[in-house]
Amino acid sequence: MRTVPDNYNSNIISSVLHDPVRVIGRHGGNVGDIYQRARLEPETAHDTVGLRKVVRFFEIASDTLRNPEFGWEVGREFDMRNMGALGDFILGAPTLGAGLTLMSRSFAMVQSDSMLDLTVNGHEAVLSYRILDLSIWPRQHDVELTIAVLLELLKKVAGKNWRPTRITFEHATSPIWKNPVLGPRCKVEYFAAQNSIAFPASLLSLPMPEVEQESFFVMSNALTDECRKLERDAPVAIQVAREIVKRFGQGGLGQTEIAEHLGYSRRTLRRRLEIENRSFSGILGECRTRRAEQMLESPDLPLALIAEHLGYAEVAPFERAFRSRKGITPAQFRQQIGAAQSRRITSLAV
Repeated sequence: MRTVPDNYNSNIISSVLHDPVRVIGRHGGNVGDIYQRARLEPETAHDTVGLRKVVRFFEIASDTLRNPEFGWEVGREFDMRNMGALGDFILGAPTLGAGLTLMSRSFAMVQSDSMLDLTVNGHEAVLSYRILDLSIWPRQHDVELTIAVLLELLKKVAGKNWRPTRITFEHATSPIWKNPVLGPRCKVEYFAAQNSIAFPASLLSLPMPEVEQESFFVMSNALTDECRKLERDAPVAIQVAREIVKRFGQGGLGQTEIAEHLGYSRRTLRRRLEIENRSFSGILGECRTRRAEQMLESPDLPLALIAEHLGYAEVAPFERAFRSRKGITPAQFRQQIGAAQSRRITSLAV
């Protein structure tokens, strides 16, 4: 099941592969083999590559190297200048808050169909990250890489021994939380609604170490405008799916609300989707089912919480909708996932 059109691909700038390739080489891995298995062109001359292939590249690298901390290790060493012009201007921001605001508003310049959001609630700030293309899964190492990049950026102003308030991940548990050297040394939560890093809001006013204030504000506005244009140029079905995924766990999944957010009337949105042979209800159903599949990987996550996260008032409508699309109940799907995971663990042990 794909929540995006078959002829549409989420992309990421190819330069982000520089550091993962370097780390693979340091561990003695066969970079060419990993490229081939991920169906990526080594040393690609293209400015962008498929996000799905890059995420798969990270997962294959971790399995091949038998390094469950691969994504986190790369993220801790990641050079933000590999993000192109955006990375340069983030590092040259006058304050951490200005840099993170630019990063969140212009993230589509680096990686499409993804969300990087900065929110402040009282004395706490939270950076949240999520790939909005739900067909890209598993994506543990991409997530841990990105959160580690954000952590290292925070340490540029807070100090190398600083630690965040907490970190949350949407995937299952990983070994990074108990690593006293490489780990975040803070509270880590798994199977969360989003990937995030929380820290004191007071850090946002601290100066960045490489300030280039004169050019920062001019270029930040230009990058933000270009990013918005990129997001608007996507097919309408993609825009709708992105907005639905952003709203999971927060309510507001009505067609009228999403249409207005995207700048359409309900009727205009319906017509635009019909041109692409899609419907709002179909996209919503696909997004809900795909996200449910991911959340059901957690054996201890109650069905009631999954239903609530997906915008259902009760468990029963969620179960009916899931069974209608998958042919089995959520509980039966969870049993199948558990059995598959047990077989994989057994094969790795052998």
